[in-house]
Amino acid sequence: MRWEDRISNYAQKTGFPKCLFVGPDGRAVGTWIMGNDYRVQSEYYGGYPAGYLRRVRALFPDKKHVLHLFSGRVNLEAFPGDTVDINPEFKPTYVDDAQTLARVPLGKYDLVLADPPYSVEDAEHYQTTMVKRNVVMRALQRLSLGAHVVWLDQVLPMYRKDAFEQEAVIGMVKSTNHRFRVVTVFRRRDAAVSHNVAAATRRRANRELEAVRGGRANSDRPISGKSA
Repeated sequence: MRWEDRISNYAQKTGFPKCLFVGPDGRAVGTWIMGNDYRVQSEYYGGYPAGYLRRVRALFPDKKHVLHLFSGRVNLEAFPGDTVDINPEFKPTYVDDAQTLARVPLGKYDLVLADPPYSVEDAEHYQTTMVKRNVVMRALQRLSLGAHVVWLDQVLPMYRKDAFEQEAVIGMVKSTNHRFRVVTVFRRRDAAVSHNVAAATRRRANRELEAVRGGRANSDRPISGKSA
């Protein structure tokens, strides 16, 4: 599914203005203004802001097997799927460490939503240790090719560029006195030419072809002038 189609579906399903667009390099970029709704439907510290899951779901109507990583008390009515958390109190589908995901059959999922602790202080609220983001991304390399990871954070995690490709970067602003966050969308890829590079190359070739055609058209025009 092309990002142009994802963005159109987002606008149709949410009713929000088209705040995302595809840049020259093939990546989708934009900003989500979440507004002044302070509610966290799960009532859990660090839970997703109101409307976040609805927005992400509208971007991925083609995904049928969803996994919520660092799930806590995620609202599964807003976005159904399986869950992973290290705390058995939340009764996740899989009680597991996000840095190994040893108990999770990652190959069956085509979309992973991740919202890790942003800091040591946040981790203390969850009564767990701070995760190593790059180790989590390494574990997610077991996803099938074409699967997407939607990573919400204040930090861009380190990742292997031959295993993942950035397909979208969305700034997220909630309200005054709230932290800015970034939604980064990764696609599990192989070592072949990336979708973004291929798309940008096609667009560049089309522009060059149009320029050549325009030049030919101009050269074929008769030169007007007054005779002596």
